[in-house]
Amino acid sequence: MYEEFFALNERPFTAAPRTELYFPSRIVEPARQMLERTIERAEGAALIVGPAGTGKTLLCRMLAEKFRGRFDVALLTNGRLPSRRALLQAILFELGMPYRRLDEGELRLALLDRLQPGASASEGLLLIVDEAHMLPLRLLEEVRLITDFMPQGSPRVRLVLAGAAALEERMTAPRLNSLQQRITARAYLEALDRQETYAYVRHQLSACGVEPHSVFTDAALEAIYRAGDGLPRLVNQICDHALIMACAGEVKPVDAAGIEEAWSDLQQLPTPWSEAPGYSDPTAVSNDSVVEFGLLDDVGPLDDAAGAAGRPHASPVAAAIPEATVEVDEVLPVDVERETDEKLSELEAHLADWATDYVPVVAKQPEVELMLTEQRRDPFAEDFVEEVTIVDRYAQAERSRPAPRVQVYSAEGRALSSLLEARRTDRPAATPPVAEVAPTRSESPAPTGAVPRPVLRPQPQAVRAPIVEFPGVDAVEPEELTITPRRSSGDADMIIVEDEGHEALRGSEAVVVRKQEYRQLFARLRRGS
Repeated sequence: MYEEFFALNERPFTAAPRTELYFPSRIVEPARQMLERTIERAEGAALIVGPAGTGKTLLCRMLAEKFRGRFDVALLTNGRLPSRRALLQAILFELGMPYRRLDEGELRLALLDRLQPGASASEGLLLIVDEAHMLPLRLLEEVRLITDFMPQGSPRVRLVLAGAAALEERMTAPRLNSLQQRITARAYLEALDRQETYAYVRHQLSACGVEPHSVFTDAALEAIYRAGDGLPRLVNQICDHALIMACAGEVKPVDAAGIEEAWSDLQQLPTPWSEAPGYSDPTAVSNDSVVEFGLLDDVGPLDDAAGAAGRPHASPVAAAIPEATVEVDEVLPVDVERETDEKLSELEAHLADWATDYVPVVAKQPEVELMLTEQRRDPFAEDFVEEVTIVDRYAQAERSRPAPRVQVYSAEGRALSSLLEARRTDRPAATPPVAEVAPTRSESPAPTGAVPRPVLRPQPQAVRAPIVEFPGVDAVEPEELTITPRRSSGDADMIIVEDEGHEALRGSEAVVVRKQEYRQLFARLRRGS
């Protein structure tokens, strides 16, 4: 975008690290040499620790390109690996080997087979893990087990771990004591100082074929250092955005105001600083630019000049605030001043102890991790068949069926059953009734020429009640009943039932009871007569 405007061969400040634009600073270059020596001589594992944006990823890429023809290089740039299987799959992917549809044991055997002498033309495996502070402890221990593969007494795996300061803190865990003992090289990266920041910006521009002074002024370089705090990543962002805005405004070279504008546009904040017109010394810092917060009535010890003049000396906090005047009515006693100085000294010493005392988190409390044994099947990963509720109505009817009971027969029941059986219309009765033509007492004589109405007179017959059989209950043979319908003048609907099997009624004549005599009959029954 701006390459043509500034006559650049390529883009000098990129977000991704580029090994061809490597800048050998006073911190990174010794670390690179030490790491290369450790890898070549197989001295042990190496550790790269540094804040974000200091060049850890660039250093890892430098090592990978340096030894790619000599070793099989596996550069893992993502530390978010959930399991050992995922770690082994990532390593085999970097080596160009099959990794799909293999379990953990098969992946480990495939990796060990690749590490055998003679299996490949390389001298072994160079395993570089970037963002290693994000790896769980069990995966760091798995990495240590991979480095223990030493056929014929020669190590076949070189290990480099890079991460933030939390990586070194995790190494203090007792579980990683074996890996901690194998680390023989430690490289600590930090931000660039002022002169190195100047040199870094000029180096990037020179590598892209342009004179640095034609792009950034000296005041702009100082503004770049103050805005980026010497971190290469932030320096790249600020310089790249400043060149974009300068190209849009057709401003060349970029001055300090352009850097401030680019910084405020990136952060979406007001301008972070404003220099005085006569600003010349970048190393000098005036007291007016320092603002401290405290009580205005805090006073310190009397200096010689102030004591001679009889004026109290203001505290450094009050003196740092511009145009702030501290006045007291009287001079404090010497004992009070001495006691105040002692308390301030104790407080400063206590704060210094807090700042220098470093206690790892793992020393305060153990790290707890949730470990799932991979040999066990996950019960929630199983495909379940949809459950269907089946209601068996026959089984429900069987449960509600009453228990079989013994059938009880009575004379009245058998008589009613026989009558109902005789009255059924679906089949003829056993003995058809005899039709007679006779007028009744209540009927009037039939007129001349009328057809007489037949009267049904059923004949006495012997019937047998139907037998209902229940499973598990012995059937009782019913007795024969003789039903003799009798007709009286007043009770045409009365039926007399004679029970031949009853001993008390055998040989006796049936008694006809009229409706008018029911009350007298029940009264005699109650009296027992």
